[in-house]
Amino acid sequence: MTKLTGNRHPFHKSPRNVPDLHTGAASLSPAAGTGPPRSPGWGRWLTGLGVLTFASGGFLVAMYASLAAGGSADPWGPINDALGAVGNVLLAAAIPMLSRRAARRRWERLLVYGTTVVSLVAAVSGALLVVGALAFEPSTAFTVAAIVVQAGWLWWLNRRYATDPAVPRSVHRFGRIVAVTLLAGMVLVGASFAFPWGSPVAYALLIPGVVGGGIAWLGWPAWYLLLGRYLSTAAPADARG
Repeated sequence: MTKLTGNRHPFHKSPRNVPDLHTGAASLSPAAGTGPPRSPGWGRWLTGLGVLTFASGGFLVAMYASLAAGGSADPWGPINDALGAVGNVLLAAAIPMLSRRAARRRWERLLVYGTTVVSLVAAVSGALLVVGALAFEPSTAFTVAAIVVQAGWLWWLNRRYATDPAVPRSVHRFGRIVAVTLLAGMVLVGASFAFPWGSPVAYALLIPGVVGGGIAWLGWPAWYLLLGRYLSTAAPADARG
């Protein structure tokens, strides 16, 4: 007769040891952390991504300032496109690591895979635009689509991070603010095209959409810096050594 230990059934298994049907590996229990693993290397990676995307946004602002003054988009536009392509590659490499503990459902894993692929497509599109192998219009369409998907991923990821007490509130709160503001701005800009160009209603939708969405997009790199700083700090278990 099988001996029972305490109140546990002999076939009882902890939730930590239930195999994941998708990966075959042990799944994380609901109480396990959803935040990213601390890693100085990834911390430097995210910090570099933040600096690079800040610079990319700066060159985009310089391009529009030059055009507003009657100047040319060169060299600001091509530099922005090149930096944006590199930034998308760096982000695509980081997305699986940042999402690994947070993605526990099938649709969440599909979101992670899809955002990674879309980021790589946007990187290729930007590179082709720089070398003149792709026109501005289709490249812009790829970029806008990538930003929408990335913003959706950012909102989801930071909602999941908010359930992990180890992740600083400044990280997941700022990430959600950026994502929601950016998506809302893009919705307003899109809705403005449903009205005659130059009409009061179109401007009432377009102006706050551009301003709000633009500020959120330019501020997005600060999230990389905040997260990079968190990843660079030693976890409590590591600090004892």
